Amino acid sequence: MVRVIFLCILFVINLSAIGQIQNVYNRISTTEGLNTNKVNCIYQDKKGFFWIGTQNGIQRFDGRKFINFRSNGLTKSLPPYSIDQILDAGNNKMWIRQGSIVGLFNPITFEYSNIPIEDYHKYSSSGNIKLVRDSRDNTFLCLEKYELLWYDQENNKFTKNNLPIKVPDGWPVSDLYEDTLRDDYWICSAKGLAVYNHKNKSINYHNHNQEKIAFFENQNLLFVYNFYIDKSNTWWIFYWDYNPLDERAKIIHYDPKKNQVIPDTIDLKSHLPAYYELSWVFETKKGNIWSGGLNSLLKYEPESKALVQYKKSTPSDFDINCRKINQMYQDREGNIWICTDNGIYIFSEDNAIFNYTFDKSELNNNLTVTSLLETKNSKNWIGTWGNGIFLLDNYVKEIKNNLYESIPIQKHKQYSQVWDLCQHEESGLIWAGCQGGFLMIFNPDTNKPLELLNLPIFENSTIRQVLEDKDGNLLFGTQSGRLIKWTKGSKIINESFEIIHEFNTSIFVLYKDNANRIWIGTHKAGVYLMDPIGKNVISHFMEKPYTDLPPIGLGVADIEQYNDSIYFVSNGFLNIINSNTGDFKTLTQLDGLAGAEVSRMLLDNHEILWFTHNNGIGSYNHEKKVFASYNERNGVIFGNKSIFSKLKKRNGELWFAGENVLYKFNPFQLNVDNVPNEVTLTGFKIFNKFIPLDSLLSLDKVKLKPEQNSFTIYFSSLSYTQQYNLVYYYKLEGVDNEWVKAGRELAANYTVLPPGNYNFKVKCVNQQSDKFTGITSLSLSILPHYYQTWWFTILVLLAVSSLIYFIYHQRINKLLAVERIRTKVARDLHDDIGSTLSTINILSSMAKSKMITDPVKTSSYISKITDNSQQMMEAMDDIVWSIKPDNDSMLKIVARMREYVSGILEPKDIEINFNIEERVLDIRLNMEARRDVFLIFKEAVNNIAKYSSCSKADIELKYKNHKLIMIVKDNGRGFEVLEADGGNGLGNMKKRAESLQGIIEIKSQQSFGTEVILNIPVNT
Repeated sequence: MVRVIFLCILFVINLSAIGQIQNVYNRISTTEGLNTNKVNCIYQDKKGFFWIGTQNGIQRFDGRKFINFRSNGLTKSLPPYSIDQILDAGNNKMWIRQGSIVGLFNPITFEYSNIPIEDYHKYSSSGNIKLVRDSRDNTFLCLEKYELLWYDQENNKFTKNNLPIKVPDGWPVSDLYEDTLRDDYWICSAKGLAVYNHKNKSINYHNHNQEKIAFFENQNLLFVYNFYIDKSNTWWIFYWDYNPLDERAKIIHYDPKKNQVIPDTIDLKSHLPAYYELSWVFETKKGNIWSGGLNSLLKYEPESKALVQYKKSTPSDFDINCRKINQMYQDREGNIWICTDNGIYIFSEDNAIFNYTFDKSELNNNLTVTSLLETKNSKNWIGTWGNGIFLLDNYVKEIKNNLYESIPIQKHKQYSQVWDLCQHEESGLIWAGCQGGFLMIFNPDTNKPLELLNLPIFENSTIRQVLEDKDGNLLFGTQSGRLIKWTKGSKIINESFEIIHEFNTSIFVLYKDNANRIWIGTHKAGVYLMDPIGKNVISHFMEKPYTDLPPIGLGVADIEQYNDSIYFVSNGFLNIINSNTGDFKTLTQLDGLAGAEVSRMLLDNHEILWFTHNNGIGSYNHEKKVFASYNERNGVIFGNKSIFSKLKKRNGELWFAGENVLYKFNPFQLNVDNVPNEVTLTGFKIFNKFIPLDSLLSLDKVKLKPEQNSFTIYFSSLSYTQQYNLVYYYKLEGVDNEWVKAGRELAANYTVLPPGNYNFKVKCVNQQSDKFTGITSLSLSILPHYYQTWWFTILVLLAVSSLIYFIYHQRINKLLAVERIRTKVARDLHDDIGSTLSTINILSSMAKSKMITDPVKTSSYISKITDNSQQMMEAMDDIVWSIKPDNDSMLKIVARMREYVSGILEPKDIEINFNIEERVLDIRLNMEARRDVFLIFKEAVNNIAKYSSCSKADIELKYKNHKLIMIVKDNGRGFEVLEADGGNGLGNMKKRAESLQGIIEIKSQQSFGTEVILNIPVNT
C-alpha cells in the first residue's frame, strides 16, 4: 500500500475567474436577409409582424424571413429614402418618417400617403426631428431647431395652429414626453425643460414656475433633448453640456419625492469613451432602464446604483459589436431588439439559461470541467482536469474552501487532474478519481482531504468513473479497462480493492439503473449490462452503431435510463436500447436531431431527455418522438463545449459543463410547455407574384380566376423565440385528406387545382407538449373557365339538343320534300302524261275505226297523236330536268332557257335577244322554284310563238334588291289584257308566281307587243 499525505499549501484556485454572461446577443444581419446592416428603427404591429426601417427602406420580418417593400415610383408608393422612424398611427396604420418627410403607411394594402408639413420651406435646415404620439391619439412633430407641430387630421397636414398643448413662446422642441398619470406633457428644448398640465392648462419652467415645482426652482438646464419618468417615479433628464472644459452628453437622475438628484450618474464619464452620444432612453417590462447612442449602451444597475456600459471596447462573439445604437425595442414575447449600424441584436431579459465562463488568463491553461456533484449539504463540487476542485453555491458564486491546502500539486499534479466525483451515501465522504490512478477522499463538512492515494491495483491507469452500487460498495472504471471494486466498510487500503472484470478497453461510463444493474460504456467494445454486483454480464450490445461508425461516434459518452426497458446511449448519435428485447435504434439528423456529437444526457422530471451536442442543447420527447433544439436564440452559448460533465440537481435544475463553460437551467423555464402563438398567414403567391394578403383576408372568401389555380401560402406563428421549436401542419380541404407537416420554408404549395371551393387550414404545435392555440383558416374558391360552368353545360346541352332537333327536322323536311316531289311528280305525270296518253288512246281508237272508211280523218287523228306524243315527251323532259340536283344553278337554268327559246322561236324567224346580268349566275334555286320559273318562262315563250306574230323577242334576267327579275318581251300584235279570256296558260303563270312568293305582271296593247315581268325574292 502506498499512502501519501502532504501538509503544505501549494494550490489555490482563483474563483474570480468565473463570471456570468449577463446577456446573449443574437445578431441579425444581411446574411439572414436584412437589406443592409444600417438599421435605424423597428416596430411590431398588432398581428406580430416586425417592421424594420433601414437606410435602404422598410422590411417586414415574421421571425423567420424578410419581405422587402421597395418604391415602385407610383403615387402611393414609399419614397426611396432611408426609414428613420416607425410609429403606431392607429387604425391599422403606421407613421413613417424619412428625414423631414412624414407619411402614413397602410400595412394591409401597402399604400403610402405623404402628409404635408405646413410652411415646409421654413424647416429645411438641418436638425433632429422626432414623431411623438400621445394617449389622446394626437401626433406631434418635434423640430429641434423650430417649433412644435401636430397632425391636423381634418385638414390632413402638420401645422402649428390649434396645438392641443401649450409651448413656451419661442421655444424649439426636440422631444415631448407624456406623463399619463398626472396628465402632464414634458417639453424638451434647447432653452430648457418645461411641463404643461393638460387639466389646468398651466405651463411651468425655470423663471416661470407658478406651481412652484421644486425641480425648476433649483435647476436651470439648457439643451435638454430627452426626458423620461420610470416605474419608480424617478426622472431621467438628458441634456448636452456645452461647457468647453467638459462638453458632453449628461444625465440627471432625479427623485421628485425627495427633491434631490440621485448621484448614480455622476461617474458616467469614466464608463464611456472620449466621445459618446446618448440619443434615447428605454425602460423594459421588468423596469430596467437603458440608454444608448454613439459609442454607448448603458444599463442602470439598481444593486450597484450605477449606469453600466454594456458596449465593450473588445466585444466577444455574443456581445454587441457596432459604433452606433439607434433604438431599443421590446416585443410581445419580452425579447429586446437593438437597432445598430451593424445589424440588429436581440436578447431576452428572461434568462432561462444561465451561462458561465471561466477566464483563461486567471487559470492554469483551459479549465475543463470533468465532473459535477451536488453534495448532501447542497454545495456544488466542480471537478476539473488540471485545475483541481472548487466549490460553488446554487447561484454559481464562489464558496471559499481549503481543499488543496495540504495537497502537493507541484509534486503530484495528478491530484489537480480530476475525472470524476462521487459522494458515498452512508459515510458522506467524497471520492475523487484522478489521472494516473490517483484517488482523493474529502470530508465535505470540513472541506479537507482525508486520504490521498495512489494504489498499485490501478497500475497508474486513470480513474475515469466512480460509482456506488446498491450495497454501498464503490466501483471504479479505469482507462485501461479494469472494473475495480472497494467493499463498503473495509479499510481504504490496496487489499480492500479487487478487480471484478477486465474489459480490455477504456471505461468511459458507469451507470446504475433503477433495478441496480450496472451499465458500462466503453471506448471500443460497446455497452455492457451487468448484474447489480458488477461481476456477471447480462447483455452485451456490440452491434452497430458501436463497431462501425466514423470517428465522431467512437466511444460511449453517456447512458441514461428512460423506463424499465428503454435506455438512451450517446456516442455522437443518440441511440435507444431496449434491454428486454436487445433491440436498438440510432437517431440522427434524418430523425430530427439538430446536431451531431451528442454527449452528456439528463432526463428531467417530465421524462424529457436533455443532451448536449455541437449546436447547443437538444431535447427529445420519446413518447411523441419529437426533437427540439436550443441555441443562441434561447440564450445557449458554447453549447458544443459543454460536453464533459452533467448534473441533475434536487430542485430539477440541469447543469452541463465542459471547456471553460458551465451553464444551468430549469427545463420548464425554457417554455417547453408553452402554448404557441396562433399561426398568421404571412404571404400569398400566385405563380411568382406576391398578392397583398391582408386585403384578401378581409374577404369572406378569396376568389381566384381559373388561371390562378397554382399558388403558395406562407405562414408563421410570428414568434422569434419559439420559432424553431414549433411544428407546423397544414391541409387544404378538398385536396389533402390528412394534415401535412410543413418544411423549413413554412409554405404550402399547390399547383393546377381544379375549379371548386377549398378551405386552407394551418396550425402550429409545441414540439414537446402538442399544445396549440387554434387553427387558422382561409376559404378559397377557384372560379371555373366559362366552359366549365353549369350554365355553359346547359347551353351546350341546349345547343346539342337543338342541333339534333334541327338535323332531325331537316331530315323530316327532306323526307317531306321528297314526298312532296313524289306527289307532285305523280300529279304532273297524272295530269300531263296521263291525260295525254288518254287522248292518244282515244285518237288511236278513232283512227283505227276510220282507217278504211275515212282515210282523211284517220290521217288527222294520227297527226294529233304525233303532237300529243311530242308534248308528252317534252313534259317528261321538264319533269326529269327539274328534279335533277345538278340543274339547281342559274347557269344551267339559263342554258336550258336558251336551248328552249332557240328551238321554239328560231324556226319562226323571230330574232332573239338574250340579256343576262352577271350577278344572276350566282343565284341558286331549289327544285320547285327552278321548275316554276322555267315553266313560267316556257309559257311566255310559247305564247310568243303561237300568238304574237312578232319579229323580235327580248329576254332579260337581272338581280336587284335580293330579287330575281325575268322579263320576256316581244314586238308582236299584242292584245288587250283586260279583255283576255284568262285561259289556263295565264292562270298557271299567276299561280306559279304566287307559289314563288313573287309577282307576275303582263303588259300588252294591240299592235305594241306584249311584256311579261316576273319578280321573285331570292338569296344569292
